[in-house]
Amino acid sequence: MTSQMTSRQMFASSIPWLIALGGTAVVTAAGRAMRLNANAVGFVFLIVVLAASIRGGLLSGMVASVAATLCYNYFFFPPLYTFTIHEPANWVALTAFLVTSVAVSRLVIAARVQADQAARQRNELASLYGLSVELFTATNRVGALGEAAGRALSLLGAREGGLVLFDRSPYRQDVIWWIGDKPDEIEDLIAGIGRHKEPLEIPSPLGRDVYLPLLVRGKTTGALVARGTEASLPALVSAARLVGLAVERERFIEENAHLEALRESETLKTSLLRAISHDLSTPLTAITIHIESLRRSAASYDELALPVAGIADETARLRRRIDNLLAMARLEAGKSKPRREPTPPADLFRAVRENLPLVFQARPVSVRVEEDCHDLNVDPALALEILVNLIENAHRVSPPDAPMELTARPHPLDPSQVRIEVLDRGPGVPAGIADADGQLVAGATSDDAQRGLGLEIARSFASLNGGSIGLTPRPGGGAIARFDVPSAPLPQIVTAEPS
Repeated sequence: MTSQMTSRQMFASSIPWLIALGGTAVVTAAGRAMRLNANAVGFVFLIVVLAASIRGGLLSGMVASVAATLCYNYFFFPPLYTFTIHEPANWVALTAFLVTSVAVSRLVIAARVQADQAARQRNELASLYGLSVELFTATNRVGALGEAAGRALSLLGAREGGLVLFDRSPYRQDVIWWIGDKPDEIEDLIAGIGRHKEPLEIPSPLGRDVYLPLLVRGKTTGALVARGTEASLPALVSAARLVGLAVERERFIEENAHLEALRESETLKTSLLRAISHDLSTPLTAITIHIESLRRSAASYDELALPVAGIADETARLRRRIDNLLAMARLEAGKSKPRREPTPPADLFRAVRENLPLVFQARPVSVRVEEDCHDLNVDPALALEILVNLIENAHRVSPPDAPMELTARPHPLDPSQVRIEVLDRGPGVPAGIADADGQLVAGATSDDAQRGLGLEIARSFASLNGGSIGLTPRPGGGAIARFDVPSAPLPQIVTAEPS
């Protein structure tokens, strides 16, 4: 098969020379045999030159022109069979024939080059049109973009190459589609055009390699690589622009789908919270009424007083959780906003004691506010709920009668904040609910009771007040729940100048 292909290629390459030399010999022999005059033979020689130029290009056309001129002089201009010319008119005719044959050859070649360029441009436009249709009708898979880009590169004459996208950096490359070999140095070249945002053309064993950045709004999102291509640089740049726009379109579709999912999630959460508020508030109200009735009936029975008080306390805690969830939903949805005001820590601790009487009765709780502690710049209602949730959480995990401490002091590292701490002697901090700095991780879960709904509510309320919740181990056992919040600015004292 290989020998047959080689023979065909050799025969095809020899055809222009057969036309140039063999055609000139045939015309010469026929002209002599038919005794044609010099003018008629000259026109036939021009046809041979034209055929040789069309078939073989400029070189075969020039060879045919020179051969035809020599035969024209030797066989058809007297004295015959010599290259000597006696008549000045024959000199003019022969020179005109040579110039005409050379000019015809060059014109034919120029027309052929222009025709080839037009055909190549037509193919490039057709490839770009097909690429645009395939890219913008592709599915949401990025791989589909790579397949479409690959077909376009093949139509544009690229022997190897592919589509590479960047993951936030030109050095973090994700190969979406590739055909052929991918040497290691290609990654460095792709990273280079990602940084400089300019196309790169370099010679290679395949011929000519072109590396094109995918630019969208001045940002490089990837690269299109065409190895061994003969396509023009403008066509390749246009293909890269189309691919870049298609990649941006796919990312926009993905982000839009994500936002739509978030909107649906928010709608579902709002509907769920409304259902919880409606379906649980009514039975809780009935339970509260029955508890009050039971409390009055059990007033004369000491052994029932404590269980009834416990039921009432847990019912109040459940109602507070529901109210916290609804308040958190309204705040996160932007339907209400925290109203910050200067709040003394001592007043906040007093309000906590009033809201959690059973906790303060069940165990010793010490309260300490340092003298240099500023007021808190918070929404008092939200700050109260934060502390209630932290104290309830510590009370639930601590052993019975174990002491608890509440402190308020300036933040040790940030003088613009106040730190409130709830210190317990419970089992400590469960793994996975706080980071290395002790900050509570949003959405983290734990099987331990210490990571309950109360901590998540406290974290959300603290964030809405510009603060944060932390949980760190306490020396000697237990945990320290920290509530860091901005301090209220001190009032400016204006001194009146004496008049």
